Amino acid sequence: MVAILVVVVVALTALVVLRRRYVVARVWGHSMSPTFHDGERVVATRRRVYRAGDVIVFRPRSASSDVAWRIKRIVAVAGDPVPAWLETGHRVVPAGRVVVVGDNTGHSEDSRQLGYIDLASVAGAVPHRPAPEGS
Repeated sequence: MVAILVVVVVALTALVVLRRRYVVARVWGHSMSPTFHDGERVVATRRRVYRAGDVIVFRPRSASSDVAWRIKRIVAVAGDPVPAWLETGHRVVPAGRVVVVGDNTGHSEDSRQLGYIDLASVAGAVPHRPAPEGS
């Protein structure tokens, strides 16, 4: 009986640790095509530092749909110049924020609509997949 209890406690502890380190999210729509496809599942790993080019999983503060997680590519991090197409009144991206876009920009709701993304809402980064040519 004690052995079973030990196994259950170890398993639950491992589950808690894994859930704090990794997030599984589903790609909804075509905003990240051709890098990721509608319905594909991705595993994101929590990080302390995010860089331009990283693909992140996050929850936007004001989503226009019922999709819990969004998956987009970072194009600018804190201290980087704000992209010209993002009209914010800032010259550089503020601390604790990033600018994101989808790889399929014609079908993506991203920083152009959502504004800056708070790093507090980022669940993690998906293992590196380079941006498609021409994006």
